Amino acid sequence: AMAALPAAPEVFRLYFRTGAAALDPPSQRLIDTILAEARRRPGADVSIVGHTDTQGDAASNERLGRERAESIARLLRARGLEAVAITVVSHGESDLLVPTPDGTNEIRNRRVEVIVR
Repeated sequence: AMAALPAAPEVFRLYFRTGAAALDPPSQRLIDTILAEARRRPGADVSIVGHTDTQGDAASNERLGRERAESIARLLRARGLEAVAITVVSHGESDLLVPTPDGTNEIRNRRVEVIVR
């Protein structure tokens, strides 16, 4: 019965330059790993969630988080991602990985999380 269970979701974190939707170099190298994981799972379901640090106002950060998530979705599709479902959302600055005060430049909060199920 255990063998029939689906594999646990894999979570990948991609990090961005300040105020932009441009990936940092180590994150660029993870794209192939994400694609390989999605291809390994028949009928993959991929969630792409954008986040920001606390620089800027909440509305701008919500837009930037979405822009980052959508840029990753476009990149994965362009590289051949085939998934049953691809969900793109933004949490902006509302779901910090590292709690910081407003106006803090924190790379670990400037991320997109890609969850492959």
